Amino acid sequence: MEKVFYIPGSPTAIDYALELGNGLVVTNLTRETLEQLAERYLGVVLGDEDTFIQQQERALGSTPEEITEAEYYAALAMPNPLVWQLGDDIESFKGSEYIAGNVTTVYARKGHRFWRFRGVATLPHAFIVQKIKHH
Repeated sequence: MEKVFYIPGSPTAIDYALELGNGLVVTNLTRETLEQLAERYLGVVLGDEDTFIQQQERALGSTPEEITEAEYYAALAMPNPLVWQLGDDIESFKGSEYIAGNVTTVYARKGHRFWRFRGVATLPHAFIVQKIKHH
């Protein structure tokens, strides 16, 4: 599982974590430790990517809205849909056009029902399934 440096409540990550050979965990880009980041970022934590993505999704995502079969397949036919997946009887994919930052449109299908919503591009299929099942 990936680790991420972020501030709880913020929808953006500071950086992904990298574990060095000596066991030290630093930022991927600048090789700073949590203690060094804390000097600039009040409240910064090192946490699991899934926890961060859930926080990001709460801040930036939207509620699924039901759409027609034609709308779903028109979106699927657009160039380069991202990450098509199937699991738990739900099919999902993400649009390749970003709305803002790493937020895109997520599409889902269960049987003959279809949905779309705004979501982060890294949103795992299991989270999409939960959004659809709770809708």
